[in-house]
Amino acid sequence: MTIKEIENLSGMTRANIRFYETEGLLRPARNSNGYRNYSEEDLNTLRKIRLLRTLHLSLEDIRSVSLGQSTLTEVLSAHIPHLKKSAEDLEHCRSICSQICADGTDYRTLDAEHYLSLMDSPSDAPELKEDTLMKVTSPWKRFFARSIDFSILNLITDCFLAMALHINVRSFSAGILIYDWIAPMLLLLLLEPVLLTLTGTTPGKLLFGLRVTAPDGSRLSWQDARYRTWTVLRYGYGFSLPIYHLVRLYRSYQGCKNEEMLEWEIDSVLTLKSKSTPLQAVEFLAADALLLFLSFLAGQSGALPVNRGSLTTAEFCENYNQLQEYYGISRPVNVPDTAVYNYMGIPMILDENGVWQNLPNYSQSFTDNFGELPALQFTETDDSVTEISFSQSYEDENRSVTSYGDFMAAAAVSYICAQDDYFLLPVTPDRIYREITEKAGTYDDFTFAAAGVIIECRIDHSGYTPMEHNSILVPEYGQDPYYSIEFTMRKAE
Repeated sequence: MTIKEIENLSGMTRANIRFYETEGLLRPARNSNGYRNYSEEDLNTLRKIRLLRTLHLSLEDIRSVSLGQSTLTEVLSAHIPHLKKSAEDLEHCRSICSQICADGTDYRTLDAEHYLSLMDSPSDAPELKEDTLMKVTSPWKRFFARSIDFSILNLITDCFLAMALHINVRSFSAGILIYDWIAPMLLLLLLEPVLLTLTGTTPGKLLFGLRVTAPDGSRLSWQDARYRTWTVLRYGYGFSLPIYHLVRLYRSYQGCKNEEMLEWEIDSVLTLKSKSTPLQAVEFLAADALLLFLSFLAGQSGALPVNRGSLTTAEFCENYNQLQEYYGISRPVNVPDTAVYNYMGIPMILDENGVWQNLPNYSQSFTDNFGELPALQFTETDDSVTEISFSQSYEDENRSVTSYGDFMAAAAVSYICAQDDYFLLPVTPDRIYREITEKAGTYDDFTFAAAGVIIECRIDHSGYTPMEHNSILVPEYGQDPYYSIEFTMRKAE
């Protein structure tokens, strides 16, 4: 029989049944998969326990009878005087209640000392307690412990995406969102049962003094730990599905507050080590801040170029193509992403010689409104690129002009972040990309230096009007437009 079947037949709750197992009064067999298989003998034992507990017999007496240390007649004969004493105590309580009613007193005028003096000493009859395992009813501690565990799993997935695949984990693409939804749950199913089996806790639970054991206090088996984790995901978190996730969290919260047996607590016991609540709050905030910081670093590490150190021209071009994809530049770099012109355009890549090429299987990009992409010049010393530059100018041409900001920014990250002395902090790849893009968008001269690399950009223009909403320059009517840009990126001597 399953636990649900024996519940219905015995008239006991799962909490009761697990408690009697812990007390050694019930020893069900287990199937090959590790799940309990209750027999007719187990059912009969539970019915006997239910009867004797209803008769207010203590667990110690029941255990003594079940082990053959005492006979049932002996135990019941000794128990009858306690029942008689309890009945007398109840009758005396009834008489005191009647006396209070007869005196016509109310709560405000109640003379408690007088009536207490009329009471006899308390009965020595054994008190019948609820036969259930100890429960941890701290839903918020349990929730925050779980949130720490999920944050760690999210960090692991972000590190894999960013550091192994060089994917921008801060983008909100459908693929990233789906991956961030599924991957942590798969990792939880894989890692948490291992941790519970070996240590009885997880990083989040350890922070709040929580521990998971078998009902007898031993470590969970692999089957029980795996079942617990799966059931938490299913019933506790609703697989993080929108709306349903919130519903399951609320129901779990209510069940915990009402001291109900939650679905994943069938084969396990959660214990709580007493710790200072203010200290736990400080530890949680510190751990959460650390995880956020590490997640930030993981996201930034995705922008690190695939090639580091002294770069050849081919290696720089490979870095640039990677960074162009990382930052989601889906258009030619001389076309602003807010351009309103009617054009068809796809990003172009650099070949191993630093020459612009169409992406494989794509047709020619049409960017006539903005001119051609600038030709790059490379200076190498001992097969190592020491300087990268380009220049572009337009004169008396009726065309709009872009700042080339995204190109210069991606090129800067590709080169600066590849240097041996570069570190993520304090000049992160995103900061480099953002600052250069912003500086270029002003159409003024600017310089930038980091990790032993100096960037200089000289811009000169006349006869153009800036359009702030799309970061381009358009020719002024009746003027002779002129535009010139010179960009140099070199290692400092």
